[in-house]
Amino acid sequence: MVALVMVAACTSETPEPTRTDTVVVAVAAPFTSLNGGTAEGRGPGSTLVRSLVQAGFVSLDEDGSAVPDAGFGTVEKVSDAPLTVKYTIDPAATWSDGTAVTTADLLLEWAARSGQLDDVTPELDAQGGVINNDELDAGVAFAAASPALVQAQQLPAVEGATLTLTYATPVADWQVALDVNVPAHVVGQVALGVEDPTEAAAAVSKAIAEEDKDALSSISKTWRADFDADALAQHVDQAVSTGPYAVDLIVPGERVELVRNDEYQGDGAARYERVVVRSDLDPLDEVEALAAGSVDVVTPADTTDVLDALAEVAGAHVRTGGDSTLQLQLQSAGGGAFDPATYAGDAAVASAVRRAFLLTVPRDALVATVVAPLWPEAVVAGAVLPTVGPDAGGDVAPSGPADIAGARRLLAEAGVTAPVTVQVLANTADPLRAKILALITASASDVGFEVEPYTPVEGLGPDLANAPSAWDAALVPVPQDDLPVDSVVARWRTGGATNATGWTDAATDAAINTLAQTLDPAAVEDQLAAVAQSLDAGGAALSLVRQPIVVATRGSAAATAGSTPAAPDVQPLALGRADLTDWWSWARTGA
Repeated sequence: MVALVMVAACTSETPEPTRTDTVVVAVAAPFTSLNGGTAEGRGPGSTLVRSLVQAGFVSLDEDGSAVPDAGFGTVEKVSDAPLTVKYTIDPAATWSDGTAVTTADLLLEWAARSGQLDDVTPELDAQGGVINNDELDAGVAFAAASPALVQAQQLPAVEGATLTLTYATPVADWQVALDVNVPAHVVGQVALGVEDPTEAAAAVSKAIAEEDKDALSSISKTWRADFDADALAQHVDQAVSTGPYAVDLIVPGERVELVRNDEYQGDGAARYERVVVRSDLDPLDEVEALAAGSVDVVTPADTTDVLDALAEVAGAHVRTGGDSTLQLQLQSAGGGAFDPATYAGDAAVASAVRRAFLLTVPRDALVATVVAPLWPEAVVAGAVLPTVGPDAGGDVAPSGPADIAGARRLLAEAGVTAPVTVQVLANTADPLRAKILALITASASDVGFEVEPYTPVEGLGPDLANAPSAWDAALVPVPQDDLPVDSVVARWRTGGATNATGWTDAATDAAINTLAQTLDPAAVEDQLAAVAQSLDAGGAALSLVRQPIVVATRGSAAATAGSTPAAPDVQPLALGRADLTDWWSWARTGA
């Protein structure tokens, strides 16, 4: 290992000159679960690990498009009416313990994510925590229903290596709605006490097909709880995987160690014998570890202090980029500044006030003065629907300076003359968002908007979802979703499950209804454009810029005897992505 020295600084991290064929990656987000069907398993740190240890039929690229893996199997739409999808598992698909991947693994995931077998529903407190765990444990509660798979209400048909799924209604995200997740044979061994892996998987399938409540209670509890970091740390042998790497060690909150999976036969086999993913370092400590040579890839928060420190690391290769899109979303309910109820029910006036406020936002200035110093290539984000992709729906709100004259004209035409107070929900502890909010506040004041930061009561997330009367605008990052199209439908349809702003609009609903019925992936983009145009026309939201991120490696320094070569071509790590499989291309051969 070539030890790097930070100029004018010392470090508590010491080099590891004998670390052979091992690459160490430092990230901010800890691994919490191997189960991608749970909220913990979809967290950034878990997604990062799962994207290297789990293979499947399909992954998602940055634009929300499905990327098939024919080496694992095929997903084929065989009928539109009703929507029918056939999954065929390739004979080479194998778990890291040598057990074949079978339809039992897919059937288990259908049972867990369709919600068809659950007989207990989670009850949540204000913070989103479950308060009826005893009831969940006593009943059948996978408690992980997917908005897509709830429409797959029939027991799937199984024949040999194929499973066929029939939907009650069209689902635009059918390509990514179902995939292999946790191993049925391990669930059967743990939940049902069946030792032989083939028999254990068969026992799980039998319980599902026969709706055996006693067995399903144990199966659902195991599925729900036994693949989180704490449980697997005690039984790492149960952390079997299908990807190029396998889990070897878990230290909750600190690190996960992965090793080459010799059972993997797909494209892009492991490049290294071992990959260590650390989550126990603060941003500047990551830089010190890189300088010392004890870490090979670091992904610290992109701040001026971090960039200055990285500039002092001899030989480091530093790259910046963008993650989730920061967006202003306006509350059109709750009796606030942008609610028609505030203007005697006049929706046109409320729309004018919303659009006027958004015209005051100096997007070009905030990119130039706040973000560009951290990410020189930053540009104004024009897409309204970044959950599907950075450019989803088209550039409906092109960049430019604040239009103060246009904002004043809209307010005058609407007859609004009194100052309008706008409470903004934002994480002002983040210096980047605090600076952005300050620029918005100053610019909006020129038109008569009095912008005030809103201090969360229950927390940013809970107040965003549950306190519509407390805030008028939210400055929030918009990450990609594992069901990209459904995320648009649920977020912007009237009464949608995640419609936090109370948005309701006939044009939006009409466009969304068409989008939700679109089964041809090639036709989705046109339908997204119609949704985006309706949201922009009504002043629902305004995208600002993607959050800046940074990655640094040891550069191109050649390996010395008994050491690991420097990681090649590592791109910035966008933890807001729903799938990070392609980020790991540098840790795979031929990927």
